[in-house]
Amino acid sequence: MASDLKISVIIPTYNEAATIGRTTGHLKARRDVHEIIVVDGGSTDGTPALAGKGVQLLRAPRGRASQMNAGARAAAGDVLLFLHSDTSLPDDFSRQIELALSDRQVAGGAFKVKFDQPGLFFALTALGSNLRASLTGIYFGDQAIFARREAFFEAGGYPPIELMEDWEFSRRLRQVGKTVLLPGPVTTSARRWLIYGRWRTTWLMHKIKILYILGVSPSRLKSMYTDRRR
Repeated sequence: MASDLKISVIIPTYNEAATIGRTTGHLKARRDVHEIIVVDGGSTDGTPALAGKGVQLLRAPRGRASQMNAGARAAAGDVLLFLHSDTSLPDDFSRQIELALSDRQVAGGAFKVKFDQPGLFFALTALGSNLRASLTGIYFGDQAIFARREAFFEAGGYPPIELMEDWEFSRRLRQVGKTVLLPGPVTTSARRWLIYGRWRTTWLMHKIKILYILGVSPSRLKSMYTDRRR
């Protein structure tokens, strides 16, 4: 792929005042980001104002799928990268994407992840997530999923479900072309584990995945899940 790869970074937010300024500030300092699109889902804590200048600010109905799809429709880049507000990209992320997409059969993918907290527990949790992603091709939002623009829309975008939209999009994207797990790593916040407890949070995450595989609806799973992360 040409070296002038245009990457649109799309950030869905809801009450992310604690993280959004740092995330957009880091991205604005880079030359390899074509545009930053923040799609807010009705924050009540001033998140939109804290996104800062030089950011395209959109509003969409609350829900990551709705917000990310709105950002994708507005994006002008030829690669769409979906980033959580509490996740940071590695310095060479654009180079990693460029090398991956030099293979025209690759439709997109995600990055390996690490947590922003030290210790064996978080190292093993990241290892498990990366192993799952490598073996199954199923990626989650904290891994900074990316896709060629045309592949994203050919896959139908994120399905309009309340939870597990990233799981389903990963499956859809693999039907369009190859997907890859890049070395990254992206660094994501461990705040959910710190608030609710390490083992309780780990069990909840695995429980949701198992129930989803068994056919429990995303709306029921959403009732088990909380958006409070600080």
